[in-house]
Amino acid sequence: MKLSSKVIVALPLLAVGLACATYAVLPTQMDVEERLVLEASPEEVYALLENPTQWERWSPVNKQADPSMIRLYGGPMAGAGARMQWSGDRVGNGELLITESLRPAQLAYLQHEHKNAGSIQGAITLAPVPGGTQVVWRQQAVVGQYPWGRVQGLLLQRRKQEEAQKGLQNLQTLLVDSSKKKAAKKRTTYADRH
Repeated sequence: MKLSSKVIVALPLLAVGLACATYAVLPTQMDVEERLVLEASPEEVYALLENPTQWERWSPVNKQADPSMIRLYGGPMAGAGARMQWSGDRVGNGELLITESLRPAQLAYLQHEHKNAGSIQGAITLAPVPGGTQVVWRQQAVVGQYPWGRVQGLLLQRRKQEEAQKGLQNLQTLLVDSSKKKAAKKRTTYADRH
């Protein structure tokens, strides 16, 4: 057999072997965890988490990311049972349901995005620490057994990781700005009295 014939036979076998090896190492579950210490009390942070109408103020999935985005809210305004639906050209369609609310320590939710087959289970836990509140945001989802589902799972994990990072940074910025406004208001009120 000529060398070119051996290469022609070996390349497809190599490709199949590489595909099988890649499939074997791709995860069947997405697991994202981000943490950050925010310069605020657990109660201040929790107020922005338990009410879905507040998520637009800090979530990276908002009108800045997609000007066509529309949000609808249902259930109670805050806590377990509160829900949010969204639709947009860039962010797609989805919904979030708060399933558990343990004020001010933990919030759990179920999120479904119509472009992804499964649901995402999320939990945000808060713990007081020196200098503020330790926030841990965790998201999990089963991505499937089939190769394409596993590849989609990797892409979903990367997107959710970026969203969690940006979301926590946005929360920090929002809380710091709010704190500065409160301090300025106190100074103005004090100056007006004296």
